[in-house]
Amino acid sequence: MTLIMVPPPETQVEHHLGVLARTCGARPALEDALTTIVDAAIELTHAQQGVLLLAKSSGKLEVTVARDAQRVSLPLHQVQISSAVLGRVMGSRRELIVTEAAEVSSMARQASIGTLGLHSILVIPVDKLPLAEALDATVAGRQSELLGVLYLDSCWPFFHLDREALRMLTRKVAMVVENAALFAALCEKARLDHEVEITRQIQRQMQPVQFPRVPELEVTGFTVECHAVGGDCLDVVKLSDRCHGLLVGDIAGKGIPASLLASLLQGLFVTIGALDLPPEEVVSRVNRYLCERSPEDCYATLFYAILDSSGRLDYVNAGHVPALIRRCSGRVETLESSNFPVGMFSDAQYTCRTTQIEVGDFLLIYTDGIPEAKNRRSEFFGEAGLRRLLQEFPGQTVDDLAEAVRAGVRAFTEGAPQSDDIAVLAVHYRGANLSTTSVRPARAMRASKARPKYPLGGRIRPTKLELPLSKRTDHGTHNDGTRIERHYCCGHERRDRVGGGKQRVPREDQRAAHGGEKEDRLERGEC
Repeated sequence: MTLIMVPPPETQVEHHLGVLARTCGARPALEDALTTIVDAAIELTHAQQGVLLLAKSSGKLEVTVARDAQRVSLPLHQVQISSAVLGRVMGSRRELIVTEAAEVSSMARQASIGTLGLHSILVIPVDKLPLAEALDATVAGRQSELLGVLYLDSCWPFFHLDREALRMLTRKVAMVVENAALFAALCEKARLDHEVEITRQIQRQMQPVQFPRVPELEVTGFTVECHAVGGDCLDVVKLSDRCHGLLVGDIAGKGIPASLLASLLQGLFVTIGALDLPPEEVVSRVNRYLCERSPEDCYATLFYAILDSSGRLDYVNAGHVPALIRRCSGRVETLESSNFPVGMFSDAQYTCRTTQIEVGDFLLIYTDGIPEAKNRRSEFFGEAGLRRLLQEFPGQTVDDLAEAVRAGVRAFTEGAPQSDDIAVLAVHYRGANLSTTSVRPARAMRASKARPKYPLGGRIRPTKLELPLSKRTDHGTHNDGTRIERHYCCGHERRDRVGGGKQRVPREDQRAAHGGEKEDRLERGEC
């Protein structure tokens, strides 16, 4: 007679938990870990088959793993489960053992089990691990959440059942399921973080790489996002050699939706502004586009202006905070108007205002993240703080002004968390550039003085007076009928007599005819 030593349930549980720990250490799929747990439950209870049902987002239980005593997976769609027993466990949230002998008194329940041809059913709920939460000074247990059900059936009763061992297995199921959910959430967060980073890079690349630095004005700007991406935008559009379009916009909201709308708004102004339209017409077209193609709760405030080389500033303030002009005397002026934000009403009318910026003045366009910056005492920086900063500004360049605004807000907030996005566009007007505003009159005047009125006694019709002498060619007709072609770059002259061949005027005669004009131009550096 051979005696078989059966290890106690505690030792079996420790063995299966060790196998499960080694399996989990290899980072398997969720189904592999759950399969190991179901196999362990079948071995502990000597059941014929085991099924694990997990709760889905809809609240219904769905069969996830089905195994038999030979460690073979069963087709999920062929698994039969007693709905009556399952409903009782879900209602009581306690384990339940049902046998045919115990259910004789209830004909409905007996029929539900009898149709499956089973002797015993063991069902154990899998609850979420208990958590404690603090309510004022009291620590209370939070109501557990049903994660699933472990369903075991057998053709014979469950003898020598160690319920504590089964509870340990169900707690392990809860741990595996929660870890899998956390891992899935972590992967999803990593994916979202990667997409946010790509969105941030695209938004950064859409910002101006280089701001205009021309003789009549200098421009600079910066943005500071409240989160990874922001809803503020700025841009400078070169409309012509004399005009630049200035834009600062603030989208309602924060995060990725606001950043997408900010990029759209910036692209609209770059495209529509290049059509050389008045500022009010540009803003009206942008408003109609946003009203037609964006959600109803999406809108933006903005300040759009056109500054020409003479210092004239035509601007539209669409519900935005007023821009500020810092005069050379230290006086600060506001630029505001009563217009609706864009994206709210498709039939909104926008009005344009005009002001003159003098030589040495600074223009500051910003978003409400500057005046609404708060310190640790919940005090706002406010427009008054910004005006005071401009009045006390001691710098000379536009870069000094932008850095003064950044440093002033940073010093005021004292390291408090930023509550809103910030965008700043600073402009320093240094006066009209005569070399660009009167190029053609100056060249025409120089050409008329350098060329004889009636060279060689013949009248020459000038062509392309705007070209410099070094690139100009004059054509004319001499009194004797000879056509003359004169190149001012080298003093060469070619004659073509009507009815005859071409004649070349000797070099000495050309110099005499010009009266030494070629040598004079060489000395003046015009040729």
